[in-house]
Amino acid sequence: MENVKSLPRANWVRHIGIPVMILLFAGAITYYVIGEITFHFLLIIIMLSAALMHLMFLSRTRNRDYLIPLLFYLFTALTFVFISINNNILTVFFAVCALFLFVMFMRMLVLRRLKWRYREVLELAASSVNETKNGFTPRPYPAGQINFSKEEIIRFARFMLKNVIAFPYIEETRVVLVIPENMLPHFLYLKQNYLNETFIVFNYDGQVSVKIAKKDYQKYSSELTFDQLCSSFANLFVEFLKLLQNGKSDKIIEQMNSLKLVL
Repeated sequence: MENVKSLPRANWVRHIGIPVMILLFAGAITYYVIGEITFHFLLIIIMLSAALMHLMFLSRTRNRDYLIPLLFYLFTALTFVFISINNNILTVFFAVCALFLFVMFMRMLVLRRLKWRYREVLELAASSVNETKNGFTPRPYPAGQINFSKEEIIRFARFMLKNVIAFPYIEETRVVLVIPENMLPHFLYLKQNYLNETFIVFNYDGQVSVKIAKKDYQKYSSELTFDQLCSSFANLFVEFLKLLQNGKSDKIIEQMNSLKLVL
């Protein structure tokens, strides 16, 4: 049977074009309604908030790539600070720095170095599924046994977080790797209950199990055979674990990037 394609492609106009147009329009209206000084103050608050958020990403993932957007937002905030106090020299200095960092930031986005990998995981998991029968069930799926130590599993969990492939919850007897569409609530400690998310469990005794959330299953264009999809999810992450332990973690990122998904 022919392999079933997984997710419909993202709509650039809907995901990027429309939000950008709305932000520009809202910014213009705000500028004329509240005045230049208040508008600059608002931008400073927004930029500093974004910088703090990326500082949190940096501290939790230990991924130094987050230094680039952190510094971009910080230097942009400082640009508007010195615009507000009419310091032309420092305004130009921080504006040039912010522009340089913006170019680096865009380059990193194009290279997918800061991309959250939710769609890639769903795509790769579905790539080996070739049946469309016996659709979704809410039960967890036991996916077999592995032979890795607790330390190796925890190291893998940290790698998953560093590369924002999955969000780990390291528990007393197991590691739970959550694959949420939006990791932000998990980063901000706003969501610590993962039971309604798609996740993979690695018990320290070697047992592996998978639970796929209905909302994620419904994103696929066909009703993929559920057990086969769960097995594919488990095999994908076990393969990743083996690659990491064999010193081939770059192969994991290559698989993700090979899909060429920007959104």
